[in-house]
Amino acid sequence: MTFNFYFDVASIIAFLVLIVMVISTKHIMNSSFKILCHLTVAAFLVPVFDICRADAVTYRFDESVVLVFNMLFFMAHTFVTFYFLMFVMSQVEMTEVRTKVKNALIYTPLAICVILILLMPKFNTIFYYNLEEGFVRGPLYPLVNIVPAGYFIWTLIYTYRKRELLDKSFKKMIILVTAINLITIIVQIFWPNAAIRSFMLSMSAFIMYFFEEHGRAHIEDDTNLVDKDYLIETGLKMVRNEYPFSIILIRIANYDALSDTFGHNNTKALALNIASHVGNQFDLGSCFRISESTIAILNTETEKTDELTNRLYDELSDSWEIEGLDISCDILMTNIEYPGDTEGFENVVALVRYFNNMERSVGGVIDIKELNISEHIRVNLVENAIERGLKNNNFEVYYQPIRDLDKDTFVTAEALVRLTDPELGPISPAEFIPIAENNGTIVAIGDFVLETVCKFVADNDMEKLGLHYIELNLSVIQCLQKDFIENVESIVKKYKIDPKYLCLEVTETASNYSPAVFTKNLEALGERGYSLALDDFGTGYANIERMVTSDFRIVKFDKEMTQYSTSEERLQNVFAKLQNVIHSMDSMVVAEGVETKEQYDYLKKIGCDYIQGYYFSKPVPQEEFVEFIRDNNA
Repeated sequence: MTFNFYFDVASIIAFLVLIVMVISTKHIMNSSFKILCHLTVAAFLVPVFDICRADAVTYRFDESVVLVFNMLFFMAHTFVTFYFLMFVMSQVEMTEVRTKVKNALIYTPLAICVILILLMPKFNTIFYYNLEEGFVRGPLYPLVNIVPAGYFIWTLIYTYRKRELLDKSFKKMIILVTAINLITIIVQIFWPNAAIRSFMLSMSAFIMYFFEEHGRAHIEDDTNLVDKDYLIETGLKMVRNEYPFSIILIRIANYDALSDTFGHNNTKALALNIASHVGNQFDLGSCFRISESTIAILNTETEKTDELTNRLYDELSDSWEIEGLDISCDILMTNIEYPGDTEGFENVVALVRYFNNMERSVGGVIDIKELNISEHIRVNLVENAIERGLKNNNFEVYYQPIRDLDKDTFVTAEALVRLTDPELGPISPAEFIPIAENNGTIVAIGDFVLETVCKFVADNDMEKLGLHYIELNLSVIQCLQKDFIENVESIVKKYKIDPKYLCLEVTETASNYSPAVFTKNLEALGERGYSLALDDFGTGYANIERMVTSDFRIVKFDKEMTQYSTSEERLQNVFAKLQNVIHSMDSMVVAEGVETKEQYDYLKKIGCDYIQGYYFSKPVPQEEFVEFIRDNNA
């Protein structure tokens, strides 16, 4: 028993360290963490009872004592695997909505095993022991290993079925812990004396704890408020389980005005006092920090939402003493009932964001339905569509041919990104590109377009098609990235294409954001052989100096300017003179938005270099574009 004893002692020490770590850290006592605590206690009892039963045999205790310790050991051993399955299920399901049938299926193997262990003294089902024969296995002894192994296999199957709802790192943890314990069970079956089960359980408990610690929500020490990401995680779980809830939102409406009057530190202290007053009234994990001036309460007792909202409003609307100052604030409150006030959890998130950002400095309790939030919800839906598009390849690059008026042939095209979402359908670039620029996903979209165009150039004989290059747009955000040049170069080199086949377009107003960085990046691109185009010329305040100092090979007139050019003689003169200025700088002109023969004839008459528009072709998918070029350039 010496070998067994050393492993069990090591397990107990490990569990004691783990218990100290858990006690010393503030955790949200949700169902998942409670189950993890139960699992840890059960796993801790395994080596404790293992040592007790070993010592009882060694020191020849009474048979009944040996029997009791063995029964407790087998029970603890079985409960560990049961709690492991429950812990995994708790990541997806809520016990409050689980059906009786499902609970029966989960508990039945455990109940059978426990009953057989309890019947052991009378029927010798699992084993029996006496001083003459020692330890003798009963006919149903394999069950004490089969049931735990079955729970582990059940866990793996459940994880696979719910893989879309589980975090990637969580799935890795499940596979690792399950593999360790299944291997240990197999070893114990074939080599009973290799008593490493307890030590492996302690290692598994550590792995699970560190996973929980890694994903643990940030909790403010003074206020007990939790990070807003945990609100999203918890709310999404409730939605999946069709569990009704409400979110009570509290905001200091005149926060900025108070900060200007009483100073930022005093106003921040006021916000902390209010947050502490609210956060310490509710269970840890119920109140959330949305921003410095906004907090949220997740309420599952929906029938009491209005009563709770009004009570908190009365409490918080009183004046607060901060550093000897008597500060009164305007408290703005509302509540969101799910599923009553909105459909889909994305809309709940949109409502919270809208409330946090709305321009209203007057307090009061308002009905969320009175707010005009359809536009904000749409933005949130499009943001989700962009994320889905990047993940599931819903973006596509279309090409709009550009005609050389001198050669009467199509020599280039503009690459334009399109998004078709399975839920929202086609989304206009005019809608999703500004949203992508605001949330930063435009960088990933730009990389996708660049890579797609580079692949197109690499896969096609550009000279044979009669194409000189492909134009593609660069967003302001892209141009200002620290590794912008290196990123462009790495994608181009990946497909081994000549930079001359790419013409990079930037908007006229792009350089207003950071002129030095913008100019530096453009110069670097020009030095590496890329053509540069100034896009949407005429939509803002045209800067002739910028055109002179920057090496733009092409200047693209915005479609509105092109259409105005044929409307009256005065505008025609402006268009023609601007074109002459651009030609004098050895740059070429592209007129966008050409839709009629009248526009085409006029532009050709005044010597415009290229035209682009529906008069010849709308933007089309790659295969259709190649066919169009082959037919028209033949």
